[in-house]
Amino acid sequence: MRDDSLTVMEPAGDRAPAVVEALAHGSAARARQRQAWDRVAAAVGDLWGAPSTEYYRRCEIALIRRCVGDLSGRRVLKLDLWNEAFNTRILHWMADQGAEAYGLDLSRVVAHRARRNTRLAGKRDRLVRADIRELPYPQGSFDFVYTMGTIEHIDEYVQAIAEVRRVLRPGGRAIIGVPHKWNLFLRPALVWLLDRFGKYAYAPEKSFGSGELRRAIEQTGLVVGARTGILTIPGLLRIADVFCYTRRIPLYRLSPLALWAFEHLETRYRWPGRFGYLMAMVAEKPAGLPDGPAAGG
Repeated sequence: MRDDSLTVMEPAGDRAPAVVEALAHGSAARARQRQAWDRVAAAVGDLWGAPSTEYYRRCEIALIRRCVGDLSGRRVLKLDLWNEAFNTRILHWMADQGAEAYGLDLSRVVAHRARRNTRLAGKRDRLVRADIRELPYPQGSFDFVYTMGTIEHIDEYVQAIAEVRRVLRPGGRAIIGVPHKWNLFLRPALVWLLDRFGKYAYAPEKSFGSGELRRAIEQTGLVVGARTGILTIPGLLRIADVFCYTRRIPLYRLSPLALWAFEHLETRYRWPGRFGYLMAMVAEKPAGLPDGPAAGG
C-alpha cells in the first residue's frame, strides 16, 4: 500500500497562465457562491437516518461496486462533501473498503461538518476546503474520482471535468453524475417549479441529456465507457420522506415500503439506473494520455 501523505498544492500550483488569470477574474463570483452555499448549509439538518437517505446510500454503493470494483488500496477523491456533512456518508464507506479517501468542498460550513462527522466516525480526515474548478492535488494523484450531483451547480462544469482528468492517473476511472434532463418522473420540472417560487435552495442547477454530458466529458480527453445512474424514485417521494423525517412526523417510518421495489431493482440490475434522477457516466483516463494543465470550458 502506498504512502498516503498526498500533498495538497497551493491554488494554481501547476496551472497554465490563462487558467490562472481566469481563476483570478472569477474570484468574486466564487466568493458569492461559497457564501450562498454557507447560508444554505447552515440551515440544513442532518438527513443521515432518513429512509430515503439509506436507499440513496445503498444505490451509491451498488453503483461503485458495479462500475469500479474493489477499492482496497486505491486512492479516491470525492468532489463536494454535502453527503459527508448531511447525507449518505459515502466517502466513509469507501474508507471502510480500504480506500485512501480524500474529499473537498467549496463551503466552509459543509467542509467543517463533514470533517467533524469523519472524525466522529473514527475515519482519517483527508478533507479540505477547495474549489472543484481548481483541484489542489498534483497530476495523476488518484485511481478513482467520484462526483455525483455537483458539477451542475457551476457554469464551468467542463473545467471541473478537465480537473478530474488531470488528477486521475493514466488508467484511472471516474463516475460523473448529474441531474438527468429526461428523468422518468420529471424531477427537473419539479426543481424548476420550486425554484420559480423561491423554494429550491440548491439553485442554480443544470440538468443534462446523455449526449450533452458525454460530449462534455470526452472533450477533456476522458473516454466514456458506460452510461448509468441512480435514484429512480419519484422526486416527490424523497421530498416527502425528508419533510417528515426532519420534523419527526411518524409517517416517515412508512417510507421503506414505498422505496423497497425501487431499491430492490436498482441495487441488483443495471437497467433501472438509466431512468434515475441522477444520470452518470463512467469514464477512464487513457493510459497514453499525458498529464497536463486543465482545460477550461
